[in-house]
Amino acid sequence: VAALKGRKVGLRVALVERRRVGGVCLNEGCIPTKALLADVEGALWLRRAAREGIVESVPKISFAAMAKRKAAVVEKMVSNLEEFLLGSGVVVVQGVASIPEQGLVVTDTGAKLYTQNVVIATGSRSWVPPIPGANLPGVVTTSEMLQVDSVPQRLVVVGGGIIGQEFAAIFSALGSKVTVLEVLDRILVEVDGDIARRYATLLPARGITTEVGVTVRGIEGSSGSLSVVYEKKAKEKTVGADLILMATGRRPDLGGLSLADLGIATRNGAIAVDEKLKTSVPGVYAIGDVIGRKMLAHVASYHGELVAEIVAGRDVRVAEEAVPACIFTVPEIAWSGLTEREAGILGLKCRSSTFPLAASGKAQAAGEVHGLVKLIEDVDTGKLVGAHLMGPHVSELVGELTLAVRAGMSAADIAGTIHPHPTISESVREAALGLLDGPIHSQPRVRTSSK
Repeated sequence: VAALKGRKVGLRVALVERRRVGGVCLNEGCIPTKALLADVEGALWLRRAAREGIVESVPKISFAAMAKRKAAVVEKMVSNLEEFLLGSGVVVVQGVASIPEQGLVVTDTGAKLYTQNVVIATGSRSWVPPIPGANLPGVVTTSEMLQVDSVPQRLVVVGGGIIGQEFAAIFSALGSKVTVLEVLDRILVEVDGDIARRYATLLPARGITTEVGVTVRGIEGSSGSLSVVYEKKAKEKTVGADLILMATGRRPDLGGLSLADLGIATRNGAIAVDEKLKTSVPGVYAIGDVIGRKMLAHVASYHGELVAEIVAGRDVRVAEEAVPACIFTVPEIAWSGLTEREAGILGLKCRSSTFPLAASGKAQAAGEVHGLVKLIEDVDTGKLVGAHLMGPHVSELVGELTLAVRAGMSAADIAGTIHPHPTISESVREAALGLLDGPIHSQPRVRTSSK
C-alpha cells in the first residue's frame, strides 16, 4: 500500500520482498481464512436447512476442494497485485533486505538501493512461548495450519484470542472436536465483556470446549497422538489432540534489519516511531505491525498511505482514536472505540445501550439471532465513544460506527438517520434509540457506569 500510494503522490518507489507481495494478510492470514470461512458458512446453512427439511440431506464437505479454492483465491489476488505494482511503476526487488547505513538498502540477492527514504514494513511473526514439546511434529502455528491437508478429529488451540477463535470456528464447523486453552480468565479479552460472554455461551453447542485460567505445562507424544498437559486451579489435566495450534500471539518481525547497527531505537521489541511514523534515524520510517501498536492489516495499510504522503512532504500525522477491529467467527464480532472498562479507566461517566438481534426482523428471517449491538456514550458530552457488535456480517457495519466515534457523533445523529429495512443495520439505530427515548422493537437495556 505504501508503494502504490507513493507512486500516486509522485515518488520513485522500489519494494523489497523476501517471498511474495501481499504480506501475512494476503498470503497467510486474512484472505485464506476468509475463503475457508465463506465455505464454512455455506456448510452451516446446509446443516440448518437439513434440520428444517429444506434440503433432504447434507452433502459431504470436501476439505481438499475447500483448500484448493482457498489457494486459488490467494494466487489470483497475489498475481493481480504483482501485475498492478508493475503497471503502477513500482520496482519490485526479490530478496531479504538489510539497512547497513543511512540511505542504503541491500539484499541477500546482491541488489543495492540508494535512497533518500526507507520505510520498514516487515510486519510480524507468530510467537510461541517456551512450552516443553512446542516444537514437536503436529504442533503448528497459523501459517502451517493453513497448509494442513485434512481436518483433524481432535484439535487443541492454545490461545483464546482472535486468531485462536477464528480457527476454532472454522475447524469445529468442519467436524473437529476443538478444545481451546486460555491462560486468562476469559476468552477474547480484547472484546467488550458482554459480547465475549455471550459468544462463549454459543461454543459448547458447536463442539468447542473452552478452558480458561490455565497454565500449559507441556506437550507430549508424536504427530497424530499428542497430548497437552495443563494446570487449572492447582489441578493437573491432560487433553488429547491430533493437531495442536499455537495461537499465542504475534510479535514484530525485526529479523535481519541490523537496527542496532544503524541506531534505530526500539521499545518493547518494536520499532519506536513518532506521530509521523519517523524512527530515531532521519529518513527511516516504520509502519504496521513492526511498530507494535494495533496489529491489524487495515491499520498497516492506513500507515502505508500516510507515510507515502509524509515522504512526499504533506503535513499529515497518525490519528488512531477510532480503529475498527473484526473477528471473523460465526457469528462475527466487530467493534470500534472504547469498551465500558476502558472508558472507566479513562475516568469517563458512560451509558451503554444494548439491542438484541433476536428482536431484529432480518436476523430472524436469516435464522441468525445470536447477537447484539451495543453503543456507549460519554454522559458529559453526549458523544459516542464506543460501538460493539456481534452478528451476521457485522464487519460490514462497523465502518459506520467508526465514523460516528471518530467524528464525535451522538446517539441522536445515528437515530436521526434512516436505515434500510429489513437489515441488521437497523439494530444500530435501535441501540442508538436506547440512549434516547428507548428502542422501538425491544425493551430498553441501558446501563450507566460511574467515573
